[in-house]
Amino acid sequence: MIGMATSDAVGTHLDRGDCIALSGRSGFLLFGLVAVGLCLTPGLAAAGDPLQVTNARVPASDEIGIDLPLVMTIRNDAAEADAILRVRCPFANFSVRHTVDRGEGAPAMREIKSIPIPKNKTIELTRDGYHVMLLQTRQKLVDGEKFTCAVVFQNAGTKETEVQVSRTP
Repeated sequence: MIGMATSDAVGTHLDRGDCIALSGRSGFLLFGLVAVGLCLTPGLAAAGDPLQVTNARVPASDEIGIDLPLVMTIRNDAAEADAILRVRCPFANFSVRHTVDRGEGAPAMREIKSIPIPKNKTIELTRDGYHVMLLQTRQKLVDGEKFTCAVVFQNAGTKETEVQVSRTP
């Protein structure tokens, strides 16, 4: 472990075990800066998180007001199953959770209450399986753009997720 020592006038001193002990305003400031940094760095903050959302993407589109699928990979290392309850994206008015039924006819999308995320599993949300449909896009979506969407889970809470716009979702 790396230790630093400065004078007590700054509010820090070297403690036993090579740890830095902070007091007063400097301790509060350092804590605040670390907390803000973790919130602004989704990849770093999610590293120890038992539920991780990666590879989220939507197709590029030159049209406004259309519906597009949001697909992603979700890894749930938690001790219990979870579920996606809602998704909020700045470029769409609404979202619904879908599954694709393959009955006797052609495959058909069906709205569902939540998307199950089994414990200790990685699942892929795809166009022809479970996915989130983003309804009534508010703008054109250009290949290479990135947005932050909020994915709301039943147990894990809200996960801020980077969504990539791609020609090939």
